[in-house]
Amino acid sequence: MKISAHGLFRVCAVLVCLTGAHVNAEQDTDAGGAPESGSESVTVTVTHTSDGVVVITPDGRRVLLRDDHTWEVIDVEQGDLSASAVITVANVHALRNACKVGLRLENNLGYNIKSLIPRFSAYTRKGVLYETVSKAFSSIKPTRDQYQQIQFIGITCEDVGHVRVHGADHCSMGLMDKFNEKEGECLSHVYVQASDLIKITK
Repeated sequence: MKISAHGLFRVCAVLVCLTGAHVNAEQDTDAGGAPESGSESVTVTVTHTSDGVVVITPDGRRVLLRDDHTWEVIDVEQGDLSASAVITVANVHALRNACKVGLRLENNLGYNIKSLIPRFSAYTRKGVLYETVSKAFSSIKPTRDQYQQIQFIGITCEDVGHVRVHGADHCSMGLMDKFNEKEGECLSHVYVQASDLIKITK
């Protein structure tokens, strides 16, 4: 996504404050300058919203850069653990050239989960989006859970900085279905449990 030069420098400034990393901001100029020796390049995900620019840092934090030159770390609302569809990391298997993650979805909603298909994005330790996979959970009655596995191919678990859970639109659970739910409504009923096995965020 394109971002103005001014916006780019704001992103770099925030990253330096939050991570202590040395960030190089490259622009189209004829100066021909070279990056400093030993510097580290960091890639971030940038999204434009009505409130400003949202940046996802390499460690998975979401930062809002406002047009008035202020910024804040955004805490994603998780909702009530006891009244949500709870995603938990059950296990992590490090393969030779892949990372397999076992996930458990527990239904604490009080109604059937007919279909819920979240997306899982793996980011490298430098914050680069590596791969996104989807996994379908279906036919889960209240108080029950279901186990599924996802796999990121071509990257080791050690090299995964964090996994972001998103999407999940067009779910079918309770009164929500693909014909009447609003964007983000399904995800608002999902609670992502923090894990010591691999960093996972919503």
